[in-house]
Amino acid sequence: MNPLSIQIFQDIYHASQSGRMMTMEALEINTAKPAHQLRPHLEDLKDSRFVVEHPEGFGIAPSGIHYYKSHWG
Repeated sequence: MNPLSIQIFQDIYHASQSGRMMTMEALEINTAKPAHQLRPHLEDLKDSRFVVEHPEGFGIAPSGIHYYKSHWG
């Protein structure tokens, strides 16, 4: 994963730990990148089954939880 994908993934993971979904708007603020630059990274994370997309935002998938814990504890 590249640094931006890692940041997006970690932001979504941390939001999910407090029961929240991460919106595109929140990701734009956290990364200082527009949605059209974030979308390819999000699609890669979804294709890897680390992240799921819902109408209310992005959440962490079960395999994403395992990946996070194996890399960052």
